[in-house]
Amino acid sequence: MTMTAPEPPKPASAREVVPLGRSAWRICDRARDYSDAERLIAYVDRNELGTLEVLWLRSPCPTRSRYRDLDELLADLDAAVIAGVQSRSKRPTQIPHFPPTG
Repeated sequence: MTMTAPEPPKPASAREVVPLGRSAWRICDRARDYSDAERLIAYVDRNELGTLEVLWLRSPCPTRSRYRDLDELLADLDAAVIAGVQSRSKRPTQIPHFPPTG
């Protein structure tokens, strides 16, 4: 009998996909409190052609995009989260006419 180590627990998803009907969802950030407006990431609607129309609410102003399916949308969201974490870990770009203080 061979013993194998148990798999480590998988981290809980940082997002929550909430159905709003048969063809609509909202995507929320679980890390934010329910009363925080930043909790809401996007609204998703499936159109008559079957594609997903997404209204992103987290950019400087709301933007729209389309996806073939929910898996593609969530993969893009994961990539954006990873890119955001990486960009926050980099040193900010210096602006020559506004040198850093201190």
